[in-house]
Amino acid sequence: MEIRLPWAAWYGDTNHVLSFPDRWQVDLLEPQWAPAWSAQQIEAALNAPIESPPLAELARQGRSACLVVDDLARPTKAADVLPELLKQLRESGIPPESITILVATGTHGPLDRRQLAWKIGDEMAAAYRVEVHDAGAALASTGITYGRQELRINRSFLEADVKVGIGAVLPHSFAGYSGGAKLMLPGLADVDATARSHKFVQMGLRGGRAPNQNRFRLEIERLARELGFQYTVCVVPNGRRETAGVFAGDLVAAHRHACEVAADTYLTPLDHTYDCLILNAYPKDIDLIQAENVMVSLKNAKTPVVRDGGVLLITTAATQGLGRHGLFAPGGVSYCRPKPKRALNTRELWLYAPGVTQQDARKLYCEEYPVFHDARTLAESLEKRLAGRARVGVLPRAPMQQLVDRRAD
Repeated sequence: MEIRLPWAAWYGDTNHVLSFPDRWQVDLLEPQWAPAWSAQQIEAALNAPIESPPLAELARQGRSACLVVDDLARPTKAADVLPELLKQLRESGIPPESITILVATGTHGPLDRRQLAWKIGDEMAAAYRVEVHDAGAALASTGITYGRQELRINRSFLEADVKVGIGAVLPHSFAGYSGGAKLMLPGLADVDATARSHKFVQMGLRGGRAPNQNRFRLEIERLARELGFQYTVCVVPNGRRETAGVFAGDLVAAHRHACEVAADTYLTPLDHTYDCLILNAYPKDIDLIQAENVMVSLKNAKTPVVRDGGVLLITTAATQGLGRHGLFAPGGVSYCRPKPKRALNTRELWLYAPGVTQQDARKLYCEEYPVFHDARTLAESLEKRLAGRARVGVLPRAPMQQLVDRRAD
């Protein structure tokens, strides 16, 4: 028996085959499917803003604009929406030389020329000023206190008359959903502010999925409005990273509409408890650090999805290897040496990451968690570990899936 996992977002978007014994029951747990939007549908959505005047009208009094896009750690195809937005800005009277396309990396690594073309398109990359945020440079003071320190934000964004954000709306561990104001904080902030934002998990202020009850989300939206960030384009990608929904307009209103659609799009029914659950990191499988996002799919489960003594298997292409992160990579301000995850209790955690060396894997996963680099060895080890008949669940797009737990109490 074979399953094909979506694999290597941005780096080919291929399929990766894993094999299992025929006697096993393997359940492929897919999210709701959403068809890709046509160019005409995208253009129509961008010309029908939600609770906001048209972008061309908003920008008419401005002399400069900054278009913020998320980075390769997110599946957003910004090139799908940028041409129409740039057209609207030109119609407002802002010339191309006064428009900056800014990649919000937070504390992730930079993008090279090839990667920028993937994200924003060759034509836009060549015709406009393109910058990549650096959390340690080109920052400006805001005069706003965030925690105990002054909030510092990317200078190009802060000084632009017109601020527009473009990002994917995906389930998020502490912000409810990504996108919207999160492009600014932590996307364009300094390391200290980014570290504070990520501590909301430990502080117990996650607030759940509902954005209107999420304290972190409400706080960053207040700060974003105060700094003049009013207009956003929220993209809902489908399981192939195609644009399957676009919601433009007011920073909050457009984001909330996108969240409603995302909540439906990513629903995944859960009917069984498994001997083994495979959590595939696509479309956030760019590196090993991002693979941790697979755990967000388990947030709504009423009880553990894997039986006591069972196996959770994280699979990831990790095309860029370990990855760069100013917080969680070795040397980062929030990095801790790996230790056993208490929440797993008696369950085992396995990692399958062909793109990562054993040495790098051990920087994030402690020695008691097996690490595999080839499919055959993984299959043999799983068959030995799950002797006899076994029931295996597969979440092929775990970072964007939301389980609907239909198991009996």
